Amino acid sequence: METALESGSTTRAKARGGVGEDMRAAYFRGNEEIELTDVPTPKPGEGEVLIRVAANGVCGSDRKILRSGFALIPGHEVAGTVVETGPGSKTLAGARVAAYIPIHCGECPYCKKGQGNLCPNMKGLLGWATNGGYAEYMVVPDRNALIMDDRLSFDEAVILLDTIGTSGHALRLSRCWQRASALILGAGPIGIGALAGMKALGVPVVYVSELSAFRRQQVEALGGIPIDPTQESLERRIRADFPYGVEIVFEAVGSPATIWHSLDLVAPGGTVNLVGEHWGKLELERPKLKWMLNDITAIRSFYFTIPEFYENQQMVLEGKLNAKALATHAFPLGDVRAAYDRFASGDTLKVMVKP
Repeated sequence: METALESGSTTRAKARGGVGEDMRAAYFRGNEEIELTDVPTPKPGEGEVLIRVAANGVCGSDRKILRSGFALIPGHEVAGTVVETGPGSKTLAGARVAAYIPIHCGECPYCKKGQGNLCPNMKGLLGWATNGGYAEYMVVPDRNALIMDDRLSFDEAVILLDTIGTSGHALRLSRCWQRASALILGAGPIGIGALAGMKALGVPVVYVSELSAFRRQQVEALGGIPIDPTQESLERRIRADFPYGVEIVFEAVGSPATIWHSLDLVAPGGTVNLVGEHWGKLELERPKLKWMLNDITAIRSFYFTIPEFYENQQMVLEGKLNAKALATHAFPLGDVRAAYDRFASGDTLKVMVKP
């Protein structure tokens, strides 16, 4: 992994050692301005734990608050070590954990099955409704602290959250292991996580459409078939090998054009995973009968279940899933601006920020 960790914030954190009165944190002030400042270190309350952040993954969904500004400390792909526990917490100090972001109730039928992502009483998401991981410390509800295996690195734990967890949940819903062909649109962290998951679950042929030459190289190394859509027709390439389309299309971009491509290139009876975030208006229009006779299943999924985290962790430990390869760059907290610039270049997979 390429790193840039020799900086003041890392040296400062090491020098200070234990939990102090103040901590370093990053704030997104708007217009892509990031401010590093000292703030009081939070204290865990009832049913909460305080973790020393070891790694926070840069996420494309943060771009909108980088532009618009955000009142809280951002960062929602977090792993670290529990250093203090509040009353009623079951997780022990010293535990290495990943932060599960849905703030779920723990009491409803969904939560009792580990489906906190579907909790109807959800109070928002960690790092969005609460202060997040672009800081030296972060408070996490005890039930949201997912225990890491000691053999797992913090980088791998972060990869098991949005990158593999979110994509893997969508793949499980589409029962991808029953399919022989797939197309992934976009090889950013979610798309590349889908490729790693498909290969681990046995999908033999996986095409990946991606603009970045760096990411296409990573696709090939992971067993996918890279396609540069600026150099060849995506539709002609797919239909040359699969005249009726592929059995699964995994849409990881979130643009109207790629969503339309998904519906055009999936085979009759196939499944489209709509995982990319699209926030604007979307109109779907085709000649009559173009899509309506094809028995297409469209799945719009969000995040993952807690049992799936441990299933994915076990796949990493067994060597079936290469999470480490998906973390390509790391920056200290003091260089979070550089981390976002590098991520925006497209020449990365997952970028880590490490306080």
